[in-house]
Amino acid sequence: MKKSMNLKNIGAKTEPWLREIGVNGYDDLNRIGSVEAYRRLKSLYPDKISLLALYALEAALWDIHWLELAPEIKEQLKREI
Repeated sequence: MKKSMNLKNIGAKTEPWLREIGVNGYDDLNRIGSVEAYRRLKSLYPDKISLLALYALEAALWDIHWLELAPEIKEQLKREI
C-alpha cells in the first residue's frame, strides 16, 4: 500500500484518483496547480468530481480546510475552470 499523501482535504477515495493523473504529493500538486488537477480529475470522473474538489485541491496547497478559502479565491478558481 502506498504511503498517504498527507494533504489536507484529500481523503482515501481521492488519493488514487490523484495518483492516476500524476499527483503523488504536494510537490506534484503544486507543480500542475489545483485548476489543472481538477480538470484532469473531472475528465476522468465527470460524475464524481464536483466544484468542492477544486476548492479542496487549492486549500491543500495552502494547508487549510477548504471552508477557510476566501470567497474571492473561490471565485477566481471558478473563473479559471
